Amino acid sequence: MVNDIKSKLTDFFASENKKVKIVVIIGALGMILILLSSLGDGAKKENKSSEAFDYSSYTQQLEHKLTEIISQISGVGECKVMVTLENSSENVYATDSEIRNDDNTLNQKDEYVIYDSGSGDSPVLIKEYFPRVMGVTVVCTGGDNIKVREKIIEAVTAMFNISANRVSVSKIKS
Repeated sequence: MVNDIKSKLTDFFASENKKVKIVVIIGALGMILILLSSLGDGAKKENKSSEAFDYSSYTQQLEHKLTEIISQISGVGECKVMVTLENSSENVYATDSEIRNDDNTLNQKDEYVIYDSGSGDSPVLIKEYFPRVMGVTVVCTGGDNIKVREKIIEAVTAMFNISANRVSVSKIKS
């Protein structure tokens, strides 16, 4: 069988018909490209499914950015920050509602709008809400100074749109 394939390939390349050779080579290259692109899609699909929300890294990012900003305020000094999140992230999906009114009874049926994503059916995502900040604790060297404390509270409440009673500022232990 291997000898048959070798002899046919030898006959093919020995023939004088250039048009047939070009068409066969282009077809083979096309099939190879299709195979390679389908392998690449598999890797992308795996990455997409593993993009679950990571609360700890989100919290660490918030704390890091907040620490950078607060430490720039005059009189703060060394600074440590802790951020508490109120709830989990929330995704809002598109729905198709059907309302029927049968003999004094109101029935409503909601179904998610689904699309074919290539890796299977997926609901249509309309909005994604990140967790809200519930409270912030700041411990810094200048935490005993009333003016510094007010500046920190003002900055934190402005950044996260939370009330001042959700922000705690204290002096760092010496």
